[in-house]
Amino acid sequence: MGILTLIVVLILEIIFLTWSVYTKNNHHAEKAIVSIALLLLFVLLRTTGVYDWGFRYYFFFLVLSLQSLVAGISLLRKKESPYLLRRVLFRFLRNGLLLSLALFLAILCPQYEQPAITGTLEIETAKHTWTDSARIDPYASAPENRALTVEFWYPKEADQQYPLIIFSHGAFGFSGSNYSTFAELASHGYVVASIGHTSQAFFTLDTSGKLTIVNNDFIQKAMEINALTDTQHEQDIFRTTQAWMKLRTEDEHFVLNTLCMEAANPTSDHLFQLIDTDKIGLIGHSLGGATSAQLGREREDIDAVIVLDGTMLGEELAFVNNSVVLNEAPYPIALLNIYAEDHYQNAKELVGESYNNFWATKHAKNAYETVFLEAGHLNFTDLPLFSPILADLLGVGEVDAKTCIETMNQVILEFFNAFLKAEGQFYVAKEQ
Repeated sequence: MGILTLIVVLILEIIFLTWSVYTKNNHHAEKAIVSIALLLLFVLLRTTGVYDWGFRYYFFFLVLSLQSLVAGISLLRKKESPYLLRRVLFRFLRNGLLLSLALFLAILCPQYEQPAITGTLEIETAKHTWTDSARIDPYASAPENRALTVEFWYPKEADQQYPLIIFSHGAFGFSGSNYSTFAELASHGYVVASIGHTSQAFFTLDTSGKLTIVNNDFIQKAMEINALTDTQHEQDIFRTTQAWMKLRTEDEHFVLNTLCMEAANPTSDHLFQLIDTDKIGLIGHSLGGATSAQLGREREDIDAVIVLDGTMLGEELAFVNNSVVLNEAPYPIALLNIYAEDHYQNAKELVGESYNNFWATKHAKNAYETVFLEAGHLNFTDLPLFSPILADLLGVGEVDAKTCIETMNQVILEFFNAFLKAEGQFYVAKEQ
C-alpha cells in the first residue's frame, strides 16, 4: 500500500505541475480542494480497514493534515498569488520530497498478513522491567545495575497453569522479533517470555519509557568477527563469544529466577500465577539459541530447548592447541536444532562432524535436527514479513517467507507439546 499510495500522490503532483505550466496558472483553489479530499479519502480508507493504522502512516497523516489546514486557509482567503514558474517547480519538488519521506516507513515496512494463529485461546500481552542488583551493566556509560525488559504473551482470562517458554533473540534482534511464534504458542496454552538483552538488542524500551539502542562497539565487534580466519583470530573470537555468552546466560538465569520467584508468590500479578514452573522450555535465534542451549546444560529445571539457526557456543569449553575443546558430556535434555540450508551446508563442508551443534546432537540423550531448504538466517524471524527490504539486505533465502514461518511455528509447537505437555511423540523430517 505504501508504494501504491506514493505513486498516486506523485501522479497528482505531476498533473498539477503540468497543468500549471501549460496554463500559466497556480491553480491554488483546485490544489487546495484536492489536498482536503486526499485527507478525507485517507481517513475513509483507514476507517474501512484498507490502511492499517500504526507507525507506518503517522507521518503521512500529519502531512496530509497540515496540507489540508493550509488549503482550508487558502480557500477562505481567496487570494491567488501571481504565477511564477520557479514557484510552481519548487512546490512540486517540495511536495514530492515531503510525501516520499512521509511514506518511507510504509514502504520499508509494508502492511502484511500475520500468519494464522491456530490455537483457540485468546491472547493477552504484558511487559515488565527488572533490575539485577548483583550485576553492573558492562554497556552502561556510568556504573549502574543491569536492567532487562521482558515481554509476555499468554492466555487471557485463564484459570489454570501453563508451561513457560523463554525466548532469547539474536544479535541486533529484539524482544518482538518472533511475534508470530509467541502468539501461536500462547494461543495453544503457553506463557511466553521474550527477553530484550539490553544493548545487544536493536532496541529495548523499558516500562518507564527509557529507550536503549544497540551498543556500537558490540555491532563493530560482531561485524569484525565475520572477517577473522587465522588461528590467533580464532582465539580472539573464542574469548569474545565467551564473554557474550556469559552476559547472555546471566541475563537468562536472572529472568528465569525472577519468574520462578514471582510464580511462587501468591500475591504476585495474575500473569505469574499462570506459570507452571515444573514445565519450562527455552528457545532462541542465533546468539539467543546458543544462550538457550547453554542454560539447558546448566539448569535442572529446563525440560526442552530449541536452537533457531544458531551455533551452540556454550559447547566450547576451552581453546587449546589452536582449536576449541568441545563438551563431551551428553546434552542432558530434549534438543532441537533448526537450520537454514546455507548454515547447515557450510557447517558440514567447512567443519564437519566436529561442528558444535553436530557434536552436541551426536552426543545428546535426545536430539533432533531439521533443515529448511532455501531458507536464510533471518527467515526464522518475522523480519521478512515485517520489512522485506531490510530482510533482503540482511540475509534471507529464496523460500516463501510466510510459509517458512508457519512451518517453523508448527514444528516448534509440536516439539514443546511433546516435551512440555506429553502430547504425542515428536517427529520431524530431516528437511522442510
